[in-house]
Amino acid sequence: MTSKYSIVTSDLTVKALQDSGYKSTAHAIAELIDNGLEANADLVELFVVEGTQPTAGRARRRVETIAVLDNGDGMSGETLRQALRFGAGTRRQRKGIGRFGVGLPNSSISQADRVDVWSWTNGPENALRTYLDLKELLDGLEEVPEPEPEPVPQEWQQLAEGLGPSGTLVQWTRLERVQWRGARTTLNNTEKLIGRIYRRLLTEGKRIRLVPVEGWAELPGGRDALPNDPLYLTTPSSTPAPFGTKPMFRPYGGGNTGQIGVERFMVTGVDGADYPVLVRASVAVDAARLPDIAGEEWPTEISPTANPGDTPWGKHAAKNLGISLIRADRELDLDTSWTNSYDPVERWWGIEIDFPPQLDEVFGVTNNKQAATIFSSLSSFNWRDEAAGLTFEEFREQLREEGDRSLPLIEIVYYIREKLLGNLRSHLTDQTRGTRANRKRHEEVEAKAEHALQRRKEETQPSFTDQLAEHATEEESQQQQFDSLVKLHKYSPADAERIIAETRANNRHIQLLTSRNPDSPAFFNVEFIPGVLQVSLNMDHPAYNDLVAVLDQDIEGASKEELADRLINAADAFKLVLLSWARYEDEQPERPRARARQMRQDWGRIAREFLHPDDEDDE
Repeated sequence: MTSKYSIVTSDLTVKALQDSGYKSTAHAIAELIDNGLEANADLVELFVVEGTQPTAGRARRRVETIAVLDNGDGMSGETLRQALRFGAGTRRQRKGIGRFGVGLPNSSISQADRVDVWSWTNGPENALRTYLDLKELLDGLEEVPEPEPEPVPQEWQQLAEGLGPSGTLVQWTRLERVQWRGARTTLNNTEKLIGRIYRRLLTEGKRIRLVPVEGWAELPGGRDALPNDPLYLTTPSSTPAPFGTKPMFRPYGGGNTGQIGVERFMVTGVDGADYPVLVRASVAVDAARLPDIAGEEWPTEISPTANPGDTPWGKHAAKNLGISLIRADRELDLDTSWTNSYDPVERWWGIEIDFPPQLDEVFGVTNNKQAATIFSSLSSFNWRDEAAGLTFEEFREQLREEGDRSLPLIEIVYYIREKLLGNLRSHLTDQTRGTRANRKRHEEVEAKAEHALQRRKEETQPSFTDQLAEHATEEESQQQQFDSLVKLHKYSPADAERIIAETRANNRHIQLLTSRNPDSPAFFNVEFIPGVLQVSLNMDHPAYNDLVAVLDQDIEGASKEELADRLINAADAFKLVLLSWARYEDEQPERPRARARQMRQDWGRIAREFLHPDDEDDE
């Protein structure tokens, strides 16, 4: 008797199918929705059926069946049988959502031990059914069972809203690996994902109906999925009021397509043809982060002093962080590797990269359509390290001469990193830098500085700002400060008036601001206003980002490791600042060097008083 030596054993095959890489139950369900939409369905219905199971003397509800029904074209017996073959599939073209031919069987077996499929082209009473069963696969089943005539069960027909003359029903049972227990929880979590994946198709009129079921009766809470747009330009959407019916973001950037915020790149596919890749960018409108924009005030139930990230729409945006990768009007992935996960400001920008299926190999699209691995791997790519001293133009020309196939993606990454992200983050920082919430940290420092300043007034001669105050009225001083805030530092008039009012109310004579001054080499600048010493930190100086901003960012949601990294980075930056001063002294001729040394000592004495104003002078 001749023994069989299979390359892959059936139990290993089943294990591989179960671990086929779907990020969640929702991602696996999306594969079934893909099939319906590819079959020209205008309605896809997702049913999650909940049953009652006795557990330790009490009954618990648990999802028992998941089914997806569409009113698409349906399949013949041969096509239906092919659809359940791993890797065979029925749609391997270079267009549309599908391509790889693994979605239906792989996604099903990743969640359930059995999948049954009914499909019909002449009414649901004339459907054909076939199935896959993991137990039979383990026992050596080698062929997809031949489809047999079997009407769509009456239970499904009664639940369905859009049962058509043609269509397909996929039913999962023996759910051993489904992520959530209850029907509503499963649908809620699935809706967030499929609303994002299919946002374009939903906006164009396709419907995905979500139906919770118990005992073959529809539960309250059934609904159509709403678009979930991480660029927040789509309306209507699932974004909480007031931004469900109006955009929460606006397009950002000039673009080269005639549309604001849209940049086009031409990328060569493996077939040698060039295809367009569109990069879209958006940024939060002022009303999303500022409570008092005229005509767009926040809803009355939201406190105007609330952190914008704590609003319902801010929390919604926090779940849509990253760069959205769109292939054939379907989202592959929301890639978070481009974001600073601990920075709450990251939720307020959006970037979308839209490419056709003909560039799958270039971007590295996975067979389960959940990622573009080659592009995502470039999130940590630093062209300066690779260029070894060359400019980007020289580096790009070198790659072109070498025929490097990654050059088009590197050019897109360069645009995102150098042209988009930095500008987006700067815009968002500027958007709220004059608000009450952002001023809190400055005010605490100002209060401590005021204490030291008053002590020095008692011990020293009048300062320059004191002398100026003797020759200016209160109104003249306030007008000078207002002009400085608005014209020089670009605060809004409303923020400028509020800052001045708070300074006067607190009887402060020292003011700490943030400002942008890309043309100045100074880390901070000093202005002498009658009665007010005004210090502005230059946000365009590297020391600001490395030393101040990294510590001023909110700590909510940051891990211990992230917080430790921020402290280490700030400490390193502070040490480098000190070393840069030492080098400055070292480069001076003898007399200026002596003067710089004296300045360092004098500044050190005053710094001691500001940091520890109650300490006794030990000199």
